[in-house]
Order: sequence, then structure tokens, then C-alpha cells
Amino acid sequence: MAARSTPHAPPAPGATAPPEGAASGAARPARPVEVSEPGMPTGPATGPLAQATAEAAPTVVLIVGAGPTGLTLACDLARRGVPARVIEQSDTLFPGARGKGIQPRTREIFDDLGIGPAIARFGGPYPLMQRWRGRQRLEEWDMLDRAEPDEGSPYRETWMVPQWRTQEVLYERLRELGGRVEFRTRLTDFHQDAHGVSATLARPSGPDETVRAAYVIAADGGRSTVRRLTGVAMRGHTVDPMPILVADVRIAASRDAASAPASDPASDTGATVTPASDQAGAAGPADETAGPGGAEAEGSEWLTAARIDRDHWHVWSEDQDGSTALCPLAGTDTFQFLAQFDDPDAVPDTTPDAVRRLLAERTSLPASAVRDVLWASEFRPRAAMAERFRIGRVFLLGDAAHVHSPAGGQGLNTSVQDAYNLGWKLEQVLRHGAHESLLDTYEEERLPIAAEVLGLSTRLHRGRPLDEAGGGVRMGSDTHQLTLSYAGGWLAVDRRAPRPAPDSDALRPGDRAPNARCVDAAGKEFTVFDALQGPHFTLLDFRTAHDLPDAPTPPDRPAPQSEPSATTSPTSATATSATALTTAVGPPTPPEPTPAHHHDQAPLRHIVIRHASAHARQRYGNAVFLIRPDGYIGLITDDPSDVPDYLTRIRRGRPATTVPGADHGAAPHAAGGATPGAGRDATGGADRTVERASGAPASR
Repeated sequence: MAARSTPHAPPAPGATAPPEGAASGAARPARPVEVSEPGMPTGPATGPLAQATAEAAPTVVLIVGAGPTGLTLACDLARRGVPARVIEQSDTLFPGARGKGIQPRTREIFDDLGIGPAIARFGGPYPLMQRWRGRQRLEEWDMLDRAEPDEGSPYRETWMVPQWRTQEVLYERLRELGGRVEFRTRLTDFHQDAHGVSATLARPSGPDETVRAAYVIAADGGRSTVRRLTGVAMRGHTVDPMPILVADVRIAASRDAASAPASDPASDTGATVTPASDQAGAAGPADETAGPGGAEAEGSEWLTAARIDRDHWHVWSEDQDGSTALCPLAGTDTFQFLAQFDDPDAVPDTTPDAVRRLLAERTSLPASAVRDVLWASEFRPRAAMAERFRIGRVFLLGDAAHVHSPAGGQGLNTSVQDAYNLGWKLEQVLRHGAHESLLDTYEEERLPIAAEVLGLSTRLHRGRPLDEAGGGVRMGSDTHQLTLSYAGGWLAVDRRAPRPAPDSDALRPGDRAPNARCVDAAGKEFTVFDALQGPHFTLLDFRTAHDLPDAPTPPDRPAPQSEPSATTSPTSATATSATALTTAVGPPTPPEPTPAHHHDQAPLRHIVIRHASAHARQRYGNAVFLIRPDGYIGLITDDPSDVPDYLTRIRRGRPATTVPGADHGAAPHAAGGATPGAGRDATGGADRTVERASGAPASR
């Protein structure tokens, strides 16, 4: 039987936990040989961290909130050697499965952070939808437009992982990197000045603490205390006034067990029941016994009698009181129960007994079949966005910046990308001396993306029925977040001559760098994603690439041995005056940095490509591509001497007089054409996805 985490205590402050739990044993793919670039500039780190090496480690970044957003940023900063302090006002990590859809782009990010294998192991594909009328089983349909992975995109459909599990995996990864979370700690006030932020932290016992940080990250959810203290307004509207109850439930193993007392003594107290965790909120090692679908899940006798299988997402859409759904949570023995109310004044009762009664009223299962109510809550779908994402030294991320309808599974994924966008920029400022105006590009890039995604979620929630007989949600490729782009932004520079036509499908600066098969100058075959993995810039030179045979190397043929080879510098005349970034050399897989192991230089991995697949040549052409640490294209050029200039651009930061899009001729945009101005409207953007059917509860 799959269970929630086994309790264990968190590590001591600053301690590095041994690999364990969900993220243990995460194998890394082989990486290509890194080519030495003697002409690239070298030198010590010059940021604020370099000036504090003789002092005790400061609280450089204070992250408020240990949800998926805060934990993602904490992991990214930890591997970059940027000290961060994570506080969480709750006793535990979030206990529910609320955001359960992991989109393909997020899976690529998780691979880079080292938790991809755990996310794959503890999740599973979304099931088919099954419609019911009372106890009568009707038709089934698929809510997803599914596609096979291809060379450019290793993931092509939404992956189901309960949010509590995702957070456990991220938390374990943070522990491996030497980080920790301070539970039962909340921020009550802060004051910022030209040099930093003074924040007041409170705990249930003991005096308040005042800490000094360079930056504060608001990752504390839709009711963000940090955002409220900044005075920034959250503007939006109610997507659906009808309340929805959501609960994680476990079905009893047999009729006899269903009549026995519940295993959790809190289940009869009227309090919401949460999964096992220790009092400090540590998330223990995830149970690996239950695979996707839970074929031998607890409750099989009751489920068989009621014909409720774990291969379908069951929907009752004709109940006069509101639609209902029962979704098997991949990798667990539990279901997510969703019940919508047609009365906008209804106040759903989230106590365990009330959840049992409601489930019995709306499905073919009796109340006694519900063994445990592990978590329950209620919400009204809403779309809203903060007017600003940066307020001086404070940054709003995740739900603190934008709140989504759950339709389409966009909220958690957009939040993870917020963190992934900001992490490398904080490193450039704090460790490598970049001007802090570089951080302005966080809002420039993420605000229009949030506006576009909010519009997509709202349209999915309010959409038309797919057909008269069925209903449900069909989520198209737009939900995958693979085509969202920063093209036109200040960090997106195109120096090709001539540039591709605007209506061509050629890659542009700001686009996500797609995967591709290549061979480097030393004859070693690799993929672009192999090269990108890690906290560095990547320079890919396709100018002399020849066709790579489509047939892969036979498995019994030994892989060619390659040695680092010298290449010419992008420019020897300007390199020494550019930036402190330097080329990474040495073993292909360097050790992960921790807060106690700071790099003196930010790496640039330079690869001259000898052969490229047909897909690579079609997508990348014959240019030079500088890929940012977050996997998006920063510079495309025909002349490598433009590379040091671009890195100098990052180091100097964005001038206040710079017009957005000056290097690309367009304002920053997302896939649907949203602009920063459109970001004030949380429902803007073009509709390119089939929407939600009436009567089906919002899905995640």
C-alpha cells in the first residue's frame, strides 16, 4: 500500500542530508565534453557575496513560503552557491494534491534540477475520463491531446503528480544541496533601503528575530503577507462564483474495515486530516511501492463493487446540486474528490464526516467506504494578477503574483517557471557582479507570460462543451508551456544578417532551446539538453555542422572516446574587457555546489558542433546560439565576437532608457501575443485550445 511520508526530523541548520527519499539516486545523463575557450574572460567573482567571504554566511535571499515556487527557487540558488533562507509559517509542507498536473516544460526544468527521475517514478499519465449517470456507466473520453515524444521535446503530455509529492521531492533535493526549511516561522514586517531588507520573523515561542537580506522573495501564496506589506494591488475577477470542495480520500480495504474506527484519530474530531509528517514539517522518504494507477490499491473490493476503477477519472455531471469527479491520484492509493455546488451562497463543509456524506450522495460509493479523509478544502475559481512583480528588493512569485483557475493545470507550472527565471539572474547579481537592473527583466519577461497563461486558464474553465453527449476538458499543446517565449525582450538579441522572416518557424532569441542530437568537434554524440543541464550558459556553434545520419549508433558499438579540443576564441580583442564569466573545463559532471562551496566564476560551456541531425539543422540552422542558464536562447549571431558583448550586456544590466525590443523590433510577448500592457487584463490572449465542458468540475 502506498502511504504518505514516514516522519523524520529535519537536518540541523546548514547540514547536508544524505540522499534519501523521493529524490535519492537520481541519475544524471551523460554530458558532452566541454571545450576550453582560452580567450574567454576569467577572474574572481565580484558580486556582493565575494565581499562577505571572511564573514559568517549572510541571509542573502530570504524566501517566504515553502511551496513548489519557494522550494524550486531554493534548490536553484543552492546549486548556484547563493545562500538562501527559506521560512514557512505552517507546521508542515502542504498536505494536499491540489496542483497535480506537471506540464512538459516543467518536467524539463525538473530534469535540470536533478529531480526528473523522481518525478517520473512517483507520477503517471492522466487517465481517460468516464462519465456516469447515478450508477449507470456511460461513455469515456480523453481530456488530453496526447502526442508521442520527439527529438525536440522529450515530454509531450501532462504528467500527474500530487502536489504534496512534488513538494516532498523538491524538499529532499534541497536537503541534498545543504538547504533547509524553517517551519512555524512567519514574516510579520519588513523595511527595505538602498542596501538591503530588514525583515521581522516570528515563531510560536521565543522572541521575534530581525534578519538582514539582500532580497526578499514572496512565494507565500494567493493571500501573500509579503505582497500585502508592499501595498501592491492584486487585480482580477471571479472566474466561477460556484464553490468547489476538493479532498484527498482513501477508500476502505473491505466492507468490514469500513465499519471499523478510522486509523487516524483526528478523522472524527471535525478537523481536516493531513498525511503523516513530523511536528517540524519534514517530508520523509516517499513510498515507492505504489506505481502509477495503483492497480493493487487499497479499497479494491469497494471499488469493484461500485465499478469505480483506477483507470478512469470518474465524472457525475448531471446532479442537480452540482457536478462531481473522483480522480485516482497516480503513484498513490488515494483519489481526489471534487464536488462543485450550483448555489453560489453554499459553504462547503470540509470536515471528514461531511466529506464522506457528500461523496456518498454524489457517487455510487457508500459513506462507510471512505476510510480516510487526508485533506480537504474549498475554493472559488479566480483569476487575478499583481500590478507589479518587483517592488525594489522584493519579488512576487507564484500565487503571490498570479492566481489561476485550476483548469488546464497552469498555476503550479507557471510558478515553477517564475522561480527558474529569477534564480540565474540573482546569481549573476550576487555572485558575479552584474548590475542589479538585470533583475528588472524578471518582471519584463514573466508579467506578460502570466497574463497569457491566466487568459488560457480562464478560457478553459468557461469554454463550450466538446459535444452534446460527453463533456470534460480537452487540453491542447498550449497548456504544455513549451511555446512560451521571451522574444522581443531586452535579453533577446538577434545579430543574424539577414534575419529570418517574421512569419517563419525559425528559432528566435527568447524562445525555448529545443532538444536535438549532435556530435561535437571531438566526435562525441550528445543532445542539446545534455549540454544545457547545469547552472551555466551554453554556447552552441552550428556554423560548420554537417548532416548526422539518422540511424543511431548500434548498442553493441562502443561510444567514441573524445578529448577536449582547443578552438579559437570568440574574440581575443574584446574578451578581456567583457565579463567574469569563464568557460567550464574539467570533468563533464562537476560536483554540485552548496552554500559552503562557492564558485569563483560562472561557467560558459562552449561546444563546436561537427554533425547535427536533420531536426537540429532545421531548427538551429548554421548560426551561433548562446543559451541562457534557464534554457532560453539569449543571443543568435553569425559572428562569435558578439558573445562577449552580450555577456557584458548582462553584467552591466538594463539601462533605464532602453526601449524593450530594440534588438528584435518587438515588445516582449508570450505565445499568444500578450504585452506588458495586456498584463493588466488577466483574461487576455488568443484562444487556441478547446475548452471546458459545462457541468464538469474544473480540473488541474
